This record gives sequence, C-alpha cells and structure tokens, in this order.
Amino acid sequence: MSTPAVWRLALRRAIHGFVRHRGIDAAAALTFFSLLVLLPGALAVVSVFAIFDDRDRAVDDLVAILDVVLPDQAARDLEGVLRELLSLGNPYLALAIALVLVLWTASGYATAFGRAVNAIYEVEEGRPFWAFRGRMLVVALVLTLLGAILITVLFGPGDLPLWAILRWPVLLAFAVLFVAVLYAYTPNVIRPHLRWVSVGSSVAILIWIVATAGFALYVRLVDHGAIYGSLGGVIVGLLWLYLTNAALIAGVELDAEFTRVKQLASGEDVARTLNLPVRDSRRIRMLGRQRRADIAAARELQEDAE
Repeated sequence: MSTPAVWRLALRRAIHGFVRHRGIDAAAALTFFSLLVLLPGALAVVSVFAIFDDRDRAVDDLVAILDVVLPDQAARDLEGVLRELLSLGNPYLALAIALVLVLWTASGYATAFGRAVNAIYEVEEGRPFWAFRGRMLVVALVLTLLGAILITVLFGPGDLPLWAILRWPVLLAFAVLFVAVLYAYTPNVIRPHLRWVSVGSSVAILIWIVATAGFALYVRLVDHGAIYGSLGGVIVGLLWLYLTNAALIAGVELDAEFTRVKQLASGEDVARTLNLPVRDSRRIRMLGRQRRADIAAARELQEDAE
C-alpha cells in the first residue's frame, strides 16, 4: 500500500473512531479535570510569588502575565482576587497544600485520560484501583514538573534576544515530552516500539497550535467581556482547554490507526480490533467473577420464583 493510501486510510478511520468513541464527550470530561488542576495550580503559583517576591510587585507581574493570555479586562478583574490570595498569612503552608492538591487532581486527569485512551484502543481497564491510581500519581508528578517547566519557559523573562528565539524550540521539545508521557503511560495497553515522537502526538500538537492561533484571533475579534461580563475570561479559558483536550484525543486516534496499519501490513487480522498486550488484567478478572456471581444469583432467584 502506498504512503498516500496509508495516510488516507489512517485519517479516515481516525475521524470515524473519534466519532464512535465519543471524542467530544471525552474532551469535555478532560476539560473538567483540567479545571480541577488549575485551581490548586493557581494557588501554588500565587504562594511562590508570595514567598519569593514583593507582594505588591507580584500582583503586577501576575496581572501582566494573565493579560497576555486572557481577553481585555479579564486579568484586571482578577487583580482583587490575586491581592487577597497574596495576603496569605502562611504562604509556605498554602504552597504545601496546593502542591498536594495539584498532584491529586493531576492524577485524576491522568486517570480520565487513560480511560479515554483505553476506549480508543478498545481495551478494558485491568489495573486495580490502588495500582492504577498509584501509577497515575507518578505520571502526575512527571506531568506537573513538565508543566511547571513549560510555564516557566513560556512566561519567563525574554529580555535576552537569543533566549527570545530559543525558547520556542525548547517549549516545543517539552510539549512533545508532555504529550508522549500522557500517551505512553496512562492507558492499559503496551505500545510496541515506543517512540517519544509519534505521528499522533505530532499531529495533536500541530492541531493545538493551529487551533490556539485561530482561537486567539477569535478572542481578539469577539468582546467576551461585553457578552458574559466578568465570566468572559473563565469561558474563554474553558473553550481553550476543550480545544486542547480534543486535539490530544484526536492524536491518540491517529496513533491507534497507524498502529493498525502496521499490523495489517504484517498480516495480522486487526480490521476490527487491535492486537496489543495489556499491562494488567486483574481488574478484568475480578469484574468477570462478580458478573458471573450476579448472573448466578439472578438465575437462582428466577428458579425460586417458578
């Protein structure tokens, strides 16, 4: 099969899979979990500013950063909230609590993402809760560190002309690593020949860049503050998070279909389901035993009624 034919088949099946696996619903659920991460994340950032920076200047710095990514006046609307948060009596305690909450909510996001990927690869989640959530806590720690680096690179000082240029390839490299960790370590499948840069992750990042640019233009043209008032910034943020998660789900679909194409080329019968090993099947066996016990109890009740 020629390369254009392979791409056409993979793209067509990925689009169909996005619809069949309810990618829109998965992106909406992931947006909710993303929002849960942002709340303690904001508290952590504010606490760091309160510890290491002059508090009045910290508010000005944070508002200046938010003014870059939020619509007009949205950052100013948050200025009072930021001043109140920066007046924390014990910022060290606030930072500790915020970091614990970030890890727990980020592990919730990783858990939800893993289930979405399982649906795409059409496998059951076989890891027991303690093993699954424990693994997701480790993944969350890695993602939190990568996210902190991404934020630092993106919003850090760009006064040096050389760094102003180099920050973008550095940002792209860490974004690729962030997506690769999500794709590789959250689902219950083991990808053969794991690659940090896959077709799906590359397309997902490209879709995200294009969608972000288009969304930024949309935000510039539409005055959300006049329509939604002080909630305009929140709504814009949620829409951007939704586009981000939809792009990530689309990338997984594409990776799954390119894996299918490779298996088809090797002679495997994977037209319906992929042939990939699972990490764990203990939960699947447990649920199977429970289901058989439920069926047996239902039949016993039916026999007694007769």
